[in-house]
Amino acid sequence: MVFAVAAIGEAKKRGFRTIINATLFNNADPERQARFFDDVMDMGVDGISVSPGYAYERAPDQQHFLNRQATKELFRGIFSRKKPGKKKWQFNQSSLFLDFLAGNQTYECTPWGNPTRNYFGWQKPCYLLGEGYVSSFKELMETTEWDKYGTGKYEKCADCMVHCGYEATAVTEAVTKPWKMLAVEMFGIKTEGKMAPDLSLANQRPAEYVFSAHVQNAMAKLKHAPKEAELEDTAD
Repeated sequence: MVFAVAAIGEAKKRGFRTIINATLFNNADPERQARFFDDVMDMGVDGISVSPGYAYERAPDQQHFLNRQATKELFRGIFSRKKPGKKKWQFNQSSLFLDFLAGNQTYECTPWGNPTRNYFGWQKPCYLLGEGYVSSFKELMETTEWDKYGTGKYEKCADCMVHCGYEATAVTEAVTKPWKMLAVEMFGIKTEGKMAPDLSLANQRPAEYVFSAHVQNAMAKLKHAPKEAELEDTAD
């Protein structure tokens, strides 16, 4: 922690815009988290990228991820503890996404909103789920069965409220329904009362545990790629 604080101070001293990431799990305490947000604002951090942890397939610890109800209650608890007179918390996300985290919006995931390209190629379908890789963005968009993914559609997505899928939905709504964003900006995030209805999980398809196989196949292709290139050079 000491080194992180020193690094942030040095980055700010050198003129860098500094954003921190805060991924929260089921052991997060709202009061402590609110104090942390106050502290990093006092340090001069320019923004906070905040998100609930997602139970991705290969995580060794599956016990500390939040379900959707717990996520909403946690963020309501945090937002309700914003103290008057303290610096405003500057988040690196839209106000409607934050409102969604507090249970005030009903959103479906936009899995193509933040596409991921890694060492193996473009990852299908999203940053959090690895169920295949393709070589081009065009192939990603045209061959991924997008309608099979998202909360209410796929068991792996049941508890997800992560920014990589829902921030894009929130931003789209901010453009198409700007009055909703304006209401949150004017009146703040509601932290009491009835929450917005959640998506039904009744018709979701069961999880397919295929990530490891896709990684192994991708590794095998990379391993053989130099040999194939060498054979092509020899043939030429």
